[in-house]
Amino acid sequence: MMQRRQFLQKAASLPALALDFPARDAKLLITDLRIHEVKVNQRGNWHFVELLTNKGLTGLGEASHGFSAAVKDGGSQLRTELNSLFQLVKGESPFAVEQYRQRDFQKAFERGKIAITAFSAIEHALWDLKGKALGVPVYELLGGKLRNELKVYANINRATNERDANGRRLISAFQANAENALKSGFKAVKLAPFDDMKPLKNSNEAQIASDIDYAVNCIEAVRKTIGPQTDLLIDVHSHLNQELAISTAKRLENVNLYWFEEPVDPQQFPAETRAITDATRQPSAGGESIFGRQGFAELIATRALDVIMPDVKHCGGIQELRFIAALAETAGNIAIAPHNPSGPVSTAASVQVCASIPNFSILEYAYGEVPWRAELLSPVERFENGFIRVPDAPGLGHKLNAALVKKYGV
Repeated sequence: MMQRRQFLQKAASLPALALDFPARDAKLLITDLRIHEVKVNQRGNWHFVELLTNKGLTGLGEASHGFSAAVKDGGSQLRTELNSLFQLVKGESPFAVEQYRQRDFQKAFERGKIAITAFSAIEHALWDLKGKALGVPVYELLGGKLRNELKVYANINRATNERDANGRRLISAFQANAENALKSGFKAVKLAPFDDMKPLKNSNEAQIASDIDYAVNCIEAVRKTIGPQTDLLIDVHSHLNQELAISTAKRLENVNLYWFEEPVDPQQFPAETRAITDATRQPSAGGESIFGRQGFAELIATRALDVIMPDVKHCGGIQELRFIAALAETAGNIAIAPHNPSGPVSTAASVQVCASIPNFSILEYAYGEVPWRAELLSPVERFENGFIRVPDAPGLGHKLNAALVKKYGV
């Protein structure tokens, strides 16, 4: 029998195996940050970031909707956060994604939504750079893709703004946008008709009943417009309480909703959220504004929701979304449907994660906000028959269209 020392001596004399792996450029370093703000509408602009390197590669990320339109200096705060976070990666290799995460994720989590959104955008760009440097899509770095295309729903809410004399958005406008989404090839539509409700604490019973009736009438009208075969998703944006949520969901059972989303804030009211889920036949969804695994932990552990909705821009980025999905799968295969009423870079980042997770359900797409959205990326966004194809190009699979960013830039 060959002794261990003889074996090692023999092995050392053998020629090295020629493994055909993409070459990692150890000298690839991050050198600069560019921040782009693109004008969209009164609901908020899109904010994109680019990380530049000494080798000419550029990584993309998105930091949109980290603050509401009511925050006057939100854009300034976002830029301050982005510039501060850039100092953590300047002069570093884009391969050091986990090093970046360890340096500031918890601190960004504690600083709030603007900070975690900026943190996530830089993280997207690191993954994009890493994939481009290796010549592979990001999904290959996450374990490989499980699907070639992803089901997408058209969120028509941000594009529906025409109002009546009472300040309520027109039911006919929701119907028209839903019909247009179907003509564009989508097989699923979402709206938030409860957004015009007055706060419960400031309303009497008659006002509350009137507001809910109007929203229910809107949902029923849109269902008639899109027909029984199209999936219909409703976002309540936390305008109800437990009692009203249950009674309203029961009223809508005949509408056959794909899901009933956030009738109450699931992070603030996890027990009530679980009670609503248990009391209603409609699938429940939520979690769009929650940060990190720790934010989702209780909701996942108690199975308070049928579907959870982490946002790649706000939850901590691509890696954190992947971790949240794994936690949900471990807890009993809870479905993941990333929140994404955003710009095309956020969609590109979400696609890479969704392609690789087993418990993916459906991805959100902000429909109808601007006619030039798809052209902001090269190659352009493409949707076919209600699905988006998973690109095979390196990184996130896209570059920014510099001419359009300049044309519509703020």
